[in-house]
Amino acid sequence: MPPTSVRQRGQVLPIVIVVVVVLFTMANAAANMIPFHRPTVAELQAEEQRGIAADRRARIGELQAAGDRCRPVVAHELVKLLVLDGQVELAHRYADDYEPRCGTDPVVRGWGNAPKPRRTRGS
Repeated sequence: MPPTSVRQRGQVLPIVIVVVVVLFTMANAAANMIPFHRPTVAELQAEEQRGIAADRRARIGELQAAGDRCRPVVAHELVKLLVLDGQVELAHRYADDYEPRCGTDPVVRGWGNAPKPRRTRGS
C-alpha cells in the first residue's frame, strides 16, 4: 500500500488556517509594541486654550494698532481682552489714559479696576 500524503488526507487547509492565525497574532503583537501617544482630555483642553489665547493676543494687537479713536465699543473690547489675557496693569493704564482723552466710561473703568491675579500658572 502506498503511503498517503498530507494532501490526500485533507490536512492542508487546517494547517494553512493555523499558520495564518499565528501570523496575524504575531503582526498584531508587533503593532502593539510600537509606541504612540494618545492625547489626554487635559492635553486637548490645554491645546484649545492655547489657541484661544493666541487668537486673543492677535485681536489685542489689531485693536492697539488701529487705535480706539474714542469709540466705546473698541475701548470696551480692548480693555476686556487685556484683562482676560492677564495684562491687568496694562488695562489699568489704558483706562487711566482713556478717561482724559474720551471722558468717563464706567465699563472701561470697571475693567481697568480688575484685581491682579494672585498667581500665574508655572510660577
